[in-house]
Amino acid sequence: MKNKIKTVTGWIDPSQLKITYGHEHLYTTATEKVVSDNPAMALTDVDKIAVDLNQFKSLGGNCIVEVTTVDYGRDVKKLKQLSEMTGVFIVASGGFNKGTYNRPFLEGKDPQEVANDLIREIRQGVGDTGISPGILKIGTSQDVIHPWEMVGLKAVALAHKATGIPITTHTQAGSMANQQLDGFASMGVDCSKVLIGHMDQLDDFDVHLQCIRRGSMIGYDSLPKKKYDTEARAIDFICRLAEMNLHTHVMISGDFARQDYFAGYGGGPGLTYILSDFILKLRDECNRRNLDAEKVVEDLLINNPRRLLVFSEDQYGH
Repeated sequence: MKNKIKTVTGWIDPSQLKITYGHEHLYTTATEKVVSDNPAMALTDVDKIAVDLNQFKSLGGNCIVEVTTVDYGRDVKKLKQLSEMTGVFIVASGGFNKGTYNRPFLEGKDPQEVANDLIREIRQGVGDTGISPGILKIGTSQDVIHPWEMVGLKAVALAHKATGIPITTHTQAGSMANQQLDGFASMGVDCSKVLIGHMDQLDDFDVHLQCIRRGSMIGYDSLPKKKYDTEARAIDFICRLAEMNLHTHVMISGDFARQDYFAGYGGGPGLTYILSDFILKLRDECNRRNLDAEKVVEDLLINNPRRLLVFSEDQYGH
């Protein structure tokens, strides 16, 4: 069976995947503590979220990898509703966020037992929804991988090996990227199916190169967020990688996880920013460095996501 991509509305052929963001939050209830500290962290109004998805679609976007996990308020039925409302493909996530959130789900657990639950979700759907994730996530903390986070990493690795499903990660500001890959490699994971997240927050080009040379994808996924100020660095690093033809290991996104970022909630810059602003700046810099700007952009937004997100229906189990 040909490799395909699993979305909340079913399998799609990779040729159906066009412009894709690799790391976003669309619908999330977050956690009780997070929302009590900041009510804007709850993204629960599908009509307002749909405003941004429709704007994204109007600029050619057609797929979002939605990385909200069970420990951070995932609702796959709402994601399917959003996909059906807007016509934008959405890939949902299994697995877990970073240790602050995943500890109650993972501490003291057997990785194989956790993996069995993940495999069940992948093959049968989340709960009784019939909606399956198309990617697994695990997160680690700043400058450390806690024991319970390693339980999650091993469980995700085992579920990947059983199903072929791709993997995405949360790093805290790019820390522990190589250590995440060490953990996956020790479990026999094909690192070309791993996307290491938030790497644009790490101002160390050598670490980016190390991850890529190990075969992994890296996520430049904080691009519109002023608090991280990664845009100029990301453009420079993408161009430097493109000069080595290694930009083929980068996926881009905005990681919007609060109402303030969404146009539908009256915030900004909205899901269109990467397509309306960032890509123009990237093209200009590519042209200035005599790089093929159109190829770089097409790889970042279309070809690289197609390569990461595919896996086999047969191995998947249905």
